[in-house]
Amino acid sequence: MAGSYLIRVKAMPSGPEVPADQLLSAIKGVLEKDMVLKSSKEDPIAFGLYALIVDIVTPEAEGMPDRVEAAVAKAPMVTQSEVVGVSRMSSQLRI
Repeated sequence: MAGSYLIRVKAMPSGPEVPADQLLSAIKGVLEKDMVLKSSKEDPIAFGLYALIVDIVTPEAEGMPDRVEAAVAKAPMVTQSEVVGVSRMSSQLRI
């Protein structure tokens, strides 16, 4: 039986006027069926701009972190995305 990955992605909105809940909905809408959003949080940057940090659970498969990053990058209102951490679900990914 294969395990699961917890993949943490940092997504930048197109501007500070984009509400975090709308950005999160846009990201949820582009995830593949085997990618499940586990949690999210706002990371304030400056002048109202923020990054949205999302944790996504996926099957443990080759190339999955790249697939997750590509999916998040396709979301409307996301101007930049970056995988900032990958962990097996049995491990602890530190915030």
